[in-house]
Amino acid sequence: MHPPSPTTPSRQSGRKSGLLQRFATGALIVVLLGLIGARAYWVEVNVGGYTGCHGCFIVPSLGADLWLLGCALGLLAIGCLSRWDWLRVLARSVVLMLAVAMALDLLLLQLFSQRLHIGDLFHFGGQMGANWSVLRSSLQSTPGFITAIAALGTLSLLLNACRAGGLDARVGKWLIVLAVPSLALAWGAQALRPVQYVHASLVENVVSVNLAQGSTREFSTTHIDRQRGLLARTPRICQANPQANRPNVIILLAESLSSWHSKLLGSANDWTPRLDAIARDNHYFTHFYANGFTTSGAEIAIGSGQLPINPPAAFEYSFKHFAGIEPSLASLAHAAGFQALFFTPGDTSFLGIGDWLKGIGFDEVHGSRDDYYSAMQRFQFNAVEDRVFYRRFIDWYDTRTGNQPFVAVLLSVSSHPPFINPETGKVDPQGAFRYVDAQIGAFHDALEARGFMDNGIVVVMGDHRTMTPLSADEFQRYGDRAFARVPMIVAGKVEMPAVIDDAFQQTDVLPSLAWQIGVDFCRLPYTGSFLRPDPKPPSIVVHARGDDRNRVDIYQGPLGTFGYHLKGDDSNWVGGQPQNAAAIAAWIDVQRADAQVRGQKR
Repeated sequence: MHPPSPTTPSRQSGRKSGLLQRFATGALIVVLLGLIGARAYWVEVNVGGYTGCHGCFIVPSLGADLWLLGCALGLLAIGCLSRWDWLRVLARSVVLMLAVAMALDLLLLQLFSQRLHIGDLFHFGGQMGANWSVLRSSLQSTPGFITAIAALGTLSLLLNACRAGGLDARVGKWLIVLAVPSLALAWGAQALRPVQYVHASLVENVVSVNLAQGSTREFSTTHIDRQRGLLARTPRICQANPQANRPNVIILLAESLSSWHSKLLGSANDWTPRLDAIARDNHYFTHFYANGFTTSGAEIAIGSGQLPINPPAAFEYSFKHFAGIEPSLASLAHAAGFQALFFTPGDTSFLGIGDWLKGIGFDEVHGSRDDYYSAMQRFQFNAVEDRVFYRRFIDWYDTRTGNQPFVAVLLSVSSHPPFINPETGKVDPQGAFRYVDAQIGAFHDALEARGFMDNGIVVVMGDHRTMTPLSADEFQRYGDRAFARVPMIVAGKVEMPAVIDDAFQQTDVLPSLAWQIGVDFCRLPYTGSFLRPDPKPPSIVVHARGDDRNRVDIYQGPLGTFGYHLKGDDSNWVGGQPQNAAAIAAWIDVQRADAQVRGQKR
C-alpha cells in the first residue's frame, strides 16, 4: 500500500487537530495571564485601598504568580517535546488543574476575601447540595449567568490542551524561551518589592498559601502537659445569681451582619435603620466581636463556649471536634429546667450541624425540611426567605403547649453571599441587608405585640463579619479588629447598661446566659458575662483569622492586638505579647489539644 498523500483527509485531519491543540495551548496561557492580572488588580485595589499604600501590592502579587506561570510554561514545553503520550497528558493536565485552582482562588477572593485552602475543599467540598444552592442563587443574576457560560466555554477549550497530540518541537522551544524570563521576572519582582505586611498571604500565590500549615503540627506530650499545668494555675471566676429572672431567651444569629452596615456603630452606611432604632431603645455594644470568620465558628462559640480554632493534625475543624462539650448551651438550659431549641430556614445536614446540635443536647432542631416550608420558594442552602422564617417561629411560639421556659437559637440565611435580595431576586448587597434589617424589625414587633418582651430577652448579633474587603475607613479606625466587628443588641426584660463600651465576644454567651437563668457557673478570665446590671468583660477577646489559618488574634485593652502563630510546640507571638502571654498561650494550646482528642474519638 502507498502512504497517504499530503492532501488525504487523514493528513488534513491531523493538521486541524494540531492547529486546534496549538490554539488550545495558547488559550491556556492567555487564561493564566488573565488570572494573574486579575488577581494582582484585586489585591492592589482592595489591599492597597484599605492600607493607603497604593502601588505597593501589584508588583509583588504579579511576582508571586509569575513563578506559577514559569512552571506552567515549562510543563507545557514537556507536553510538546516528550515522546511519551502519558507524560504529555500528565504535564498538560497539571497546568489545567493549576488554572482551575487559580480561577477558584480568584473567585473566593472576590466573593469572600478568602483564599482557596485545601482544608476548605475537604471541609466544604462534600456539601454538594448546599454548594449548588449558593451557586444557583448566583446564577439567577445576569452577570453570574454570563460568567458561568464563559467559564464552561473556556474550560471545554482548555480540555483540548490536555490531549496527547504529537510532538511539536518548535512550540516547545518557544515555551522554554518564555518560561525563562517569567521566572526571572518573578524573582526580580519579589526581590525588589518584598511584602512586609500582616496579610502577606493575600499576595502569595495559590500554591504557596497551601504549603505545609503550621497549625497542623502536633503537640508533644511534654509540651501539652506543661501547658495543662500552667492552665490549672489560672484562677477561675465563679458566679451565682440567686435572684435570676429566668426569662425566655431568643438568640438571633443574623448571617453576615456586620458593624460596617450600621450607622449607629460608626459606619457611613445606613443599611440597618430598624436594628439601630431597636438598639437605641434597649441595649447595644459598641465593641462586640465574632470569634471566627464563618457561621460554624459562631455556632461553636455560642453552642459550646469553645474557640473555633483548627486543632492539630487537621486542615480545618469540624463539629466533631466540639462534640461532648460540658457545659454546652443546651446543658445550661436543662440545668435550669429550660428547653433548648434551634431554628434555621437552612439545611441542617450542612457540615453535620443538625447532628452536632442534637449531640450537645438541643431538644429540637428545625431546618429547611420543616413541613411549614413545603412548596415555598427556596434560596441558598435550600432556605426560604427571612420573612417566612420568622413567621414560622412566631407560629411555633403561638401554638406551643405548656409553659416550660426556653432558650432558642435562630440562624437566618437571606443575607448569605451572593447577597440576593429576596424581594427583587437580584444580587444587591445593600438591598439584601436592608431587607434583613426590616425583617428583624418586624420580628421584634411581632414578639412585642405578644407580650414576649415583658419577661423575655432577644439577643441579636452577627455570626461573622461579611467575607468582603475592609474599607479604608474601617482599617484606619479599627485596624485588624475590623475583621471581627459585628453588631450586638439586647432587647426585652433585662437589667444592664444602655450602651456597653467594653469589648465582648460570642464565647461570653454561655456565662451570660447562666447568670440570667440562675445556673452557677465558673469561668476563666478570658470569657465575660454581660446579661447583668454590672457587665464583666473578658480580659481578652479572641478571633481566629480567616486569611491566615495559622494565626489567632488576641485583643487586649482598648487598642492592643497581638497575633499568636500556631506551630505546635513552637507556637509563638507575633507583633508583641499581651499581658499574661504564657497563660493565654496555654489556654489556647489546651483547647486545641482537647479538640483533637474529641475528633479522634468520633
